[in-house]
Amino acid sequence: MTSTSKAGMIPVMSKVALITGAGSGFGLGLAKKLVDKGWVVYAADKNAKAAKATAEFGAVPLTMDVTSDSSVSTGVKKIIRDHKRIDLLVANAGFGNFSSVEETSSEKIREIFEVNVFGVERCIKAVLPQMRKQKSGRIVMTTSVVAHVSLVGLGWYSATKHAIKAVANALRQEVRHLGISVVTVEPGTSKTGFGPVAFGLLEEGRAISEYDGVMRGLNKWLGGLYRVSPGPKKAINTLFRASTAGIVRSHYPVSWDVRLLKGIFYVVPRSMLDGFVLWLAKK
Repeated sequence: MTSTSKAGMIPVMSKVALITGAGSGFGLGLAKKLVDKGWVVYAADKNAKAAKATAEFGAVPLTMDVTSDSSVSTGVKKIIRDHKRIDLLVANAGFGNFSSVEETSSEKIREIFEVNVFGVERCIKAVLPQMRKQKSGRIVMTTSVVAHVSLVGLGWYSATKHAIKAVANALRQEVRHLGISVVTVEPGTSKTGFGPVAFGLLEEGRAISEYDGVMRGLNKWLGGLYRVSPGPKKAINTLFRASTAGIVRSHYPVSWDVRLLKGIFYVVPRSMLDGFVLWLAKK
């Protein structure tokens, strides 16, 4: 797709983006903003109905399951076939699960890693050959404040976000000389469909009574934060800046709570932090 410059003479090639998890939440909001700015946006989601709905505002719907090698490969090949380029990958699809380390089943642990880690891996490896060929591109990964702060009930979920932060740091160094930038965006609590799903799984997964106290505390204070947290607008705007800024930063914390928790986690001794978290759980 091309557009015309203000002079009306010089054709300008639209930039091409692939956003995973674009059927709802942050991904959907980002897709709308990029389309408004003239981008060609492939809005990918495993929910075919949600993906199809993005055509209403001008995105290109793409049914894609990031847990499937063939699904990701087919989707990326279609984009390259259609436009001969990919300027932006936003690896945004994610799966949340709040549960104690012991109570989380092996199957659930594999499921969360399959989406949050291996799903990102599939997408990165699918787009990098084209980005290397064109000597340009940007990869944005949605992580979380829990890429830094691992607390009661968030162990396995935090592990996936720690993994993506580590991958992003290494990949950024590996591809910079190729004209490719790598960015992470770190949301805090935000009202999207993520919270209800994660807390619903918390209730379903309870089995060991010895964890009742701390898990009730998690539900109370973290659930309370989700209930009073703002909508996704700030995170969407931050994702947009990370995706389009001329001079890009490595990491984009979304809000004050992310900056505060990161600071506390890296400065406060762990024994004090543990005591504070457990005190919150008892309040």
